[in-house]
Amino acid sequence: MATLNGMISFSGKLGDLVFYNRGKTKVVRQQVKSYQLSENSKKSGRDFGAASRTAAYIGAAFSPLVKRYADGDLVNRLNKKAMEIFKSIPKEHAGNKKLVDGDLGQLRGFEFNVVAPLSKLLFQPLGAKMQSDGILELEFSKTKLEQFIRVIPNASCAVLQLMVFNFELDGEHCELINVNDMEIPLNLTDFPGAKLMLKTTQKGARALIIALGISYLSKGILSDDKRYYGCHISHAWHLQDGVEVEFIPLVEEKIEVVEKVGGISWEMG
Repeated sequence: MATLNGMISFSGKLGDLVFYNRGKTKVVRQQVKSYQLSENSKKSGRDFGAASRTAAYIGAAFSPLVKRYADGDLVNRLNKKAMEIFKSIPKEHAGNKKLVDGDLGQLRGFEFNVVAPLSKLLFQPLGAKMQSDGILELEFSKTKLEQFIRVIPNASCAVLQLMVFNFELDGEHCELINVNDMEIPLNLTDFPGAKLMLKTTQKGARALIIALGISYLSKGILSDDKRYYGCHISHAWHLQDGVEVEFIPLVEEKIEVVEKVGGISWEMG
């Protein structure tokens, strides 16, 4: 904004300049130009919004584990992971991308606390298998305790926590299964193994995500040392009527131009 001094006086508009009076002062300002987003920008914005909503949905479902295990950057990292999943969706879906078309498996291994990856505390991966009747079978094998979990100083007990989030990819129905904590005394020589059978709904297109965490008790109090608690997404499946759907990435075909050697040439002269 500028003020006018001198003999010349304007009012109204001149090009992209607007002249008007503010009290006894003559003022000029440049008219704000409207900006129209390109169609591609609008599509990118819609897909970004869909990815952000997906991250928020998953984060809210696992909120008890987020509260217990999350580092300060979990929300940003989960948003970034959701964007990577949406980027795996073919370009022809731009502006209308949906999670059902993306590589849901990219969620596997997502850490809630990057300071302590779960594999540094829990040495045996969780076995998981979906049966034909919708029963989810989870299992840890019998082994030596020191080969199963890390034994940390001054801790008396390890606590395993597990949640399952099972939701429709093209609807609103969801199941959230919160399993009771498994407490493992650290004075054991062997871990006896453990098995769990969970009934899940498997009609239609669904996502099934398993999050697993471990923390430690010392005199009945949970350790708040970030080095000694961890949680990650151990499984992330896209299921169709209980059968895992394999994601097949779209491979862009490259046309190779081969320069020919020799051939027929003009005879000059």
